[in-house]
Amino acid sequence: MKITLNDTEIFFHVQYSKRKKMTLEATAEGHITVKAPSKSTEEDIMAFMRANNKVLVDFQKRLENRKFISSQKKYNEDENFLYLGKACTLGDLLEVIPETEEEIQMALKKFYTTKTKEIIKKRVKHFEKVIGVKAKSMMIVDSPKSWGTCNGLKELTFNYRLSMAPLNVIDYVVIHELCHILHLNHDRSFWRKVGAFDPNYEAHQNYLARFNGVMTI
Repeated sequence: MKITLNDTEIFFHVQYSKRKKMTLEATAEGHITVKAPSKSTEEDIMAFMRANNKVLVDFQKRLENRKFISSQKKYNEDENFLYLGKACTLGDLLEVIPETEEEIQMALKKFYTTKTKEIIKKRVKHFEKVIGVKAKSMMIVDSPKSWGTCNGLKELTFNYRLSMAPLNVIDYVVIHELCHILHLNHDRSFWRKVGAFDPNYEAHQNYLARFNGVMTI
C-alpha cells in the first residue's frame, strides 16, 4: 500500500493479526510495516498513517540522507556499492583494485558471483529441508530480467547480483523459486506457500523493486 504525506510518497506493508492496537515498524533498509488488528479497514490504516505523519516523513528524510548509491558507477574511492544491503567502497570489496574500469567491473562481477554462489548454496540447502522439496540443480547467472527462475525439471538459477541484497531478501528469492517446484505458476496456492515461509515477502519484493536500479556494477 502507499500514502502521500507532505508531498512524500510512502510505501508500506500491512500485517493483520489478533491484536488490539496498530503499531508501526520500520527497518534500516526502508521497509515500513503496519501491524493491525484483523478487522481494521483501509480507512482505519490510512488514518493511523496520517496520525504518524511526522514520524514517517522524518524517517523518509533520514533514508534520503544515507550514503548515496548511484546506478552509474565512477569506480573511485568515494563510490558506493551494495553488499548484503549495506553501502561498501571498492576497498571494502576488493583486496586489490585493478587500474582500469573494465578490469574493476570484471573483478566486481567475480566477487559478487562468488559470494552469491556461497550464500545461495547454503540457503537453498536450508530451505529445501524447511519446505520439503529438492532442486535438481542450481546455477548463478547474469540475468537482466529476473532474480531467479525454476523450470519444470526443478533446475534453479539465481542472479549473481543477489548478494547485493540483505540476507532476508535473498531468502525470499530462494523460497520463491523453491516453491515453484510445487507450483510452477503464480496462483493463489503458490503465494500462500511463499507466505507460509516468508510472511514479509511483499516487503522483500518492494526492496528488490526499489533498489534494483542501483544493484549494479
